[in-house]
Amino acid sequence: MTKVDAVSAGKPLTTARTIAGVVLMSALLALYLGFALYEAWLLVASGHPLSLVYGLALFVAPAIGIWSLVRELRFGRDAQRIFTQFVAKRGEPQIPVIDRRDRDAVDALVATPVPAQWQDALLLGLTLDTVGRRREGRAAVRKAISAWAIDSRS
Repeated sequence: MTKVDAVSAGKPLTTARTIAGVVLMSALLALYLGFALYEAWLLVASGHPLSLVYGLALFVAPAIGIWSLVRELRFGRDAQRIFTQFVAKRGEPQIPVIDRRDRDAVDALVATPVPAQWQDALLLGLTLDTVGRRREGRAAVRKAISAWAIDSRS
């Protein structure tokens, strides 16, 4: 890491804009699912063999859409829950400042193994997200959620 300064993570994860975006996208997905299911039903009810196959295949898309919506909503809820608990125990997270154009620093951060402690895994996930490595950041936050769930049971 080129800079060892730390900055606060900033605003809480839940904002009115985020909630509005989630509601809007969920409503649009629900509208799409309704139309897709209706079209699938019409194709299946037509009785033509090719339409029947296409209609049955069209039932798969809404199932994937529902699964992905539920998965993302649960991830958001759980990430917010552990972030709130983190702030309550440790205060605002201090995320290291890393220039995302510094490839060596970013690659070193990505190569860092995800810690076993949920607090450290959450910090790593937030840092990875800050430098533009969203996929790796989300994976670290998922591991933090899993570790937090184990800690909260014991």
